Amino acid sequence: MNKILFVLLSLLTSLQSYSQEQNEKEVSFLLLGDIHYDLLEDHDMEWLSTKPDDLRQVTKEYSVFTKNTWPEFSRIISGKVQKHQPSIKAVLQMGDLSEGLAGSPQKAIQMANSAFKAVNKMNLKVPFIMTKGNHDITGPGAKEAFEKVYLPNMARLAGYPSLQSANYTTTLDDVLFVCYDPWDQNPEGLQQLEKSLAGSKATYKFVMLHEPVIPVNERCWHVFRQDNAKREQLLQIIASQQAIVLCAHLHLYSVICRDTPWGPIVQILVNSVIKDKNMLIPKNVVTDYSPKLVTAHPQWQPSTLQQRMEWIDKETPHIRFFKQMDLPGYGILSIDKENNQMQLKYYAAFGEKPYDTVNISELLTSN
Repeated sequence: MNKILFVLLSLLTSLQSYSQEQNEKEVSFLLLGDIHYDLLEDHDMEWLSTKPDDLRQVTKEYSVFTKNTWPEFSRIISGKVQKHQPSIKAVLQMGDLSEGLAGSPQKAIQMANSAFKAVNKMNLKVPFIMTKGNHDITGPGAKEAFEKVYLPNMARLAGYPSLQSANYTTTLDDVLFVCYDPWDQNPEGLQQLEKSLAGSKATYKFVMLHEPVIPVNERCWHVFRQDNAKREQLLQIIASQQAIVLCAHLHLYSVICRDTPWGPIVQILVNSVIKDKNMLIPKNVVTDYSPKLVTAHPQWQPSTLQQRMEWIDKETPHIRFFKQMDLPGYGILSIDKENNQMQLKYYAAFGEKPYDTVNISELLTSN
């Protein structure tokens, strides 16, 4: 009997050791886009009333979404972090955690604290790595609140003693995440980004920023769109290091692969503003990358239509894969280090099964 018990215990120990080894070979990361966490009491409504469109968005959209969908959505995220296999090593949030536009320095501090209270309530027990969004620094006192509230909380959630700016790096399980702040006035920002990427021995590298690097819709909101030299430098830095771009800002789900002289760039764009928990499929999936992206929406800023068409026309020959859709949710990026494979699964709203699966490794290697 003792011999049988010894054999069973040895077998159990071996299985646990094998399981731990397999878990180390496979890791996952959960991707969140814009959240725009918003409580009406965090706004100076008198100030906001002077901005009719922002007032409409706050009162009719973001505060409503926060109240109606955030509590359950945040529980879903927490559950995924706890139960998903391969195990989730970190949650990555690509900016616009809060709605911003608080209206006064006091309210800006209050809003920032509310947003991080909501993050804390998820009790994730893994690093929460986030980058700066434009809404996080918009409105009276918002930039100061970012310094006083955001940076200390970003440091704490990412496992840093402190942070001096939104430009920082985190390495987990041979995976490097470089958070890049394109609004930082430091003239050596791009050189620092290059140094962070090139100086790391990590096998897998990601650049996290709020605005996309590659335009994917009619608005053509992408980093350095008015500065060709800086944009070319950014493309070279990212492609040369075989880094993958993680971004948000456009309130869309999109995956795109762009060729450059230094190699391909894959960009994953996520939106986590959940309007409707039952929105599990998109009304429209766009896969044709051409100036039609712009001309299909002639009502949006017609005065800039020609410039935006030129930007898209210039990009078009370099695009080898593209999909874009209005489908809020979250992504789970899994890396099989043993087979050097990376896969994205995208979950729509409160959906239990992924709506979309993309082989990221294939995009990086196919011609």
